[in-house]
Amino acid sequence: SRMASGAMDNRVCCAILVEAMKQLSSPHDVYVVFTVQEEVGLRGSGAAAYAIEPDLNINLDVTLTGDTPKMPAMSVALGKGPAIKMMDSSVICHPDMIQKLEQQAKNLDLASQRDIMRAGGTDAGVMHTTRIGVRTGGVSVPCRYIHTPVEMADLQDAQDCVKLLTA
Repeated sequence: SRMASGAMDNRVCCAILVEAMKQLSSPHDVYVVFTVQEEVGLRGSGAAAYAIEPDLNINLDVTLTGDTPKMPAMSVALGKGPAIKMMDSSVICHPDMIQKLEQQAKNLDLASQRDIMRAGGTDAGVMHTTRIGVRTGGVSVPCRYIHTPVEMADLQDAQDCVKLLTA
């Protein structure tokens, strides 16, 4: 049930968003943005947030795991469900968004984890400060070996991310 490839960050996220959009039915306007230049200054997400003026944002990205030898201790592991972002070095997610994501996971009977990163960031870092601010939350796909030639994710985690985002 494991997937490994170069650039799993962010290929797996693109696949999750495409599948979620296929399944989504919502009375609200929903924008899905595939951003560029996140690693060099969050440039794509900043422009998108400014143009769209969203009421809320759910950021999707991969997150580090701590489930292999010699990795720093972290609670996120492959195969234990989507990781709901609490914070990283660029954002502290809005408490309402955290609560809504955790409640949706519970309603769906999905395993989920909490994503707390002391270093690194995501596009959420610019989204929550755009214009007057955007209520921001995040769903993270647990991924081993981020930014290496072969990254690894779990297929069930990815499928559960689709279910959570669709809900």
